[in-house]
Amino acid sequence: MRRFFVLVVTALLLAASPALAAKNVILFIADGAGFNCWRAASMHEGKWDAARQRSAQAYDAPGWVHYGCTTYPLNLSRRPTGKSEQDPALVYDPAKAWDASPLSQLAGLFSGYKYLKQGATDSAAAGTALATGEKTYNNAINWSVENQPFAGRTIAEIAKARGRAVGVVSSVPWSHATPATLGGAHNPERDQYAEIAKEMLNAPYLDVIMGTGNPDFDDNGQPAEKKADYVGGPETWRQLKEGKHPKGWRLIQSKEEFESLAANPPPALFKLLGVPQVYSTLQQARGKYRLDDSPFSQPLNANVPSLATLTKAAIHVLARDPDGFFLMVEGGAVDWANHANQAARAIEEQIDFHHSVQAAVDWVEKHSNWDETLVICTADHETGLIWGKQSDKVAFEPIGDRGKGNVPDLRYHSLSHTNSLVPLAARGAGAEEFAKLARGVDATAGKHWGFSGQFVDNTDVFKVMSAALADRHSK
Repeated sequence: MRRFFVLVVTALLLAASPALAAKNVILFIADGAGFNCWRAASMHEGKWDAARQRSAQAYDAPGWVHYGCTTYPLNLSRRPTGKSEQDPALVYDPAKAWDASPLSQLAGLFSGYKYLKQGATDSAAAGTALATGEKTYNNAINWSVENQPFAGRTIAEIAKARGRAVGVVSSVPWSHATPATLGGAHNPERDQYAEIAKEMLNAPYLDVIMGTGNPDFDDNGQPAEKKADYVGGPETWRQLKEGKHPKGWRLIQSKEEFESLAANPPPALFKLLGVPQVYSTLQQARGKYRLDDSPFSQPLNANVPSLATLTKAAIHVLARDPDGFFLMVEGGAVDWANHANQAARAIEEQIDFHHSVQAAVDWVEKHSNWDETLVICTADHETGLIWGKQSDKVAFEPIGDRGKGNVPDLRYHSLSHTNSLVPLAARGAGAEEFAKLARGVDATAGKHWGFSGQFVDNTDVFKVMSAALADRHSK
């Protein structure tokens, strides 16, 4: 009860601030990308300033606020437990996270590494926290530990109820955990892709959906026959291709169609489903990855648009709503690359994410302004426990900049998610409210990554977005 009271009071206080009113909110999520992944991509791009501990990316420009963000789930169950109490062992503890004590004589076994590799969230629980402000169990798509959907409580549903157009974009299948949670779906199990896709297509609150999962193409963008679960099953896919889906979705698939919308805003808002001609990911799963690969050393899928192009196209459609919009853009394949310890592909995907953020910032500064638009950039969790090349011997050794065009000196310590802090940068209407929600200070993180060390929780992202999306027609 006390927790519920605190959440209600916080939401009311935020909503009461007139400075929060935002016409548009754009949330960027680099799935599986911790601080060192963001930094590695900037180093490869030649956009890293070691002296300032800052990049030349859009989110490091003047006017942006920077925090760390905790990502832990409510518990580690894969199903509803009926117990709403937070597992205290999962709550981020800076002292444990940075413990450099060796656990044995074997390389790479430090106490901090072990701690960070335990108790991590999955994308479903993290996405639910971002979408609803509620912690839940791993595997849940906007679903509670009491085995109930968070119906009407997702940011997608709230944004639509407050008059905004709503869209989700991803570089992985659009029924995967992050676009599903931020797109307002509800399901106790994240792997129920066909069910989740159908719910998203039938939802009255979604206007734009973009992501992969095209069952007519393989990972190299070549014609193939794949399972249609990601797009709602064979019958739903047939309806979409024939233009006969009962909810009136307009399907686009070709690179040229995406690029046309990215270049030319349509005359009016319409329900748009964009499914590029590729199956698993836009680019990460193409070809056969080699350990000596460098970013972009293998040709990209020529028939597939970039995440930046998808972002521009989605904004152009959603911005036709005169009352504004909510958009989530996920660099989902960063996570896929880091799970496989594919440094070159992770950098490729993070660069496309950076380009997507830049595209949105360019739109804000040309067609909107920072008084009416809020942009937030973060990650749902870290994947891979990335540190420097000698970090198996020197705990938490920073990654090494080898100059533009080169993969930085780095080492993976995990094939999975970790409980590390992730970056959060924000600018625009309501961004200053994160300062009121800071949970603590991680001085070591601040020293390593060049920010104050203050951190918020992923549930706080929902609070700021929900408050910012106040009803613009209310008196």
